[in-house]
Amino acid sequence: MSDLIKHIAALLPGPVNIGKHISRTGLDVIFPFYHAVSNQLLLHTKHLYSIRNTEQFEDDLDCLVEHFEPVKMSEFIEGKIRRNTQRPPMVLSFDDGLIQCHEEIMPVLLKKSIPAAFFLNNAFIDNKALFFRFKVSLLLELLPDKSVAEKEQVARILQCNVSELGKRLLTVSYIERELTDQVAELWNYSFDEYQSRNPVYLSSHQITEMKEKGFEFGSHGYDHPLYSLLSAHATIDHIRQSTDDLQSRLGLDYKYFSFPFTDYGVQDDTIEELFRSGIIDAGFGAAGLKEDQWPGYFQRVPMELAGLDAKKILRGELNRRRIRKIVGKNRVSRGNINHVR
Repeated sequence: MSDLIKHIAALLPGPVNIGKHISRTGLDVIFPFYHAVSNQLLLHTKHLYSIRNTEQFEDDLDCLVEHFEPVKMSEFIEGKIRRNTQRPPMVLSFDDGLIQCHEEIMPVLLKKSIPAAFFLNNAFIDNKALFFRFKVSLLLELLPDKSVAEKEQVARILQCNVSELGKRLLTVSYIERELTDQVAELWNYSFDEYQSRNPVYLSSHQITEMKEKGFEFGSHGYDHPLYSLLSAHATIDHIRQSTDDLQSRLGLDYKYFSFPFTDYGVQDDTIEELFRSGIIDAGFGAAGLKEDQWPGYFQRVPMELAGLDAKKILRGELNRRRIRKIVGKNRVSRGNINHVR
């Protein structure tokens, strides 16, 4: 439903000068983010979300830099940028640390002199493991060719009807992620073999090369959990482990963190503790052009809505923001769900 609303909002009339309008509405920075850019079909993302090809990505960037001034994340966080009222700052970032960041995204960014930050999952660097949602996409790709008997075996494991297998696989959560390995074993499918043929993530060498070229890095959680499913204590320990490890491994003098999936359901007190204990220097959600309560915490704009280019996505975000401001609901509410597992 959320994506449907975004598509509807994108079709409504919007301002001609997006950057100037954002400044007028009191929002003086924008944080667009992507996951991957590729001219090839990626089976591990195929059934999860839409990605841009390089031509579409370059068009997006041209639109963004027309209205915004690209700046490094560290320079913005540290207040080292010069404000331009005509072109507010833009801090570009990418989640999941996918190999396309080095192979297809970095060359475009270097050509256009656009800085960016890349958020990594520690456990996946060097293709040591695979995100459980990517495993789901690979299993969904296999599903049509499986026999009735093979589907029935998996349906028993997932406790659903055979007709609902696809839908059920898409609802596998972080806390039941081992189910994907059980299904793969039944179907005699190897995720390791897939990764050996099709590297999914950045290698340590590639990360070092990107860092030497001026790109910045942060944490996206150790293994991409949905933190609303964890207790506050577990969430804090998990994020501390991730940021400390990346800082040590990459020699970073900062700790940036973006919530995987969403920060909805995470306690405000938990985010407060992340700052208070020095676990993060800056944090990021994915709620679009909403406002938050901490000076070092920002909401980013997802830029991978199928069928919409950057201009339409930004127009939709602005339209939704204007409506929320009119009704006084443009401040983030994380729901303050308290899951203990």
